[in-house]
Amino acid sequence: MRTIERISISTADRERLERLVRDRNTPQKVVWRARIVLLASDGLTAEAIASVVGKSLLTVRRWRRRYVVKGVDGLLRDATRPLRVKPLAPEKIKQVVHMTLHEKPPNATRWSTRSMAAAAGISSSVQRICGRTG
Repeated sequence: MRTIERISISTADRERLERLVRDRNTPQKVVWRARIVLLASDGLTAEAIASVVGKSLLTVRRWRRRYVVKGVDGLLRDATRPLRVKPLAPEKIKQVVHMTLHEKPPNATRWSTRSMAAAAGISSSVQRICGRTG
């Protein structure tokens, strides 16, 4: 079994991490993140750490890297994630508004959300556009 490179942590960081682990009010995700770093500083392998804390190998590696880059404060908050739905381009929004105000759909008297989405080439974003402008 190969050993991972030991993380060296300062005395102040070790005390802070141990305090987080002991404190009953610390969220559990912060507790296991702190334990990952403490165990890595003791020289345990990533596999052993994953077994002890009950997390995946990928998770252990992620939080070790986060500590190295951002320190203890990096363990306290989740990283921001990109939005699931990309925002629409302003041109597309203008197109939908223009179609709504100045065009009629084929074989109908007014646009439905689905017919507008199909005509504009977008999915369910029509409701968001109408909610924003209406």
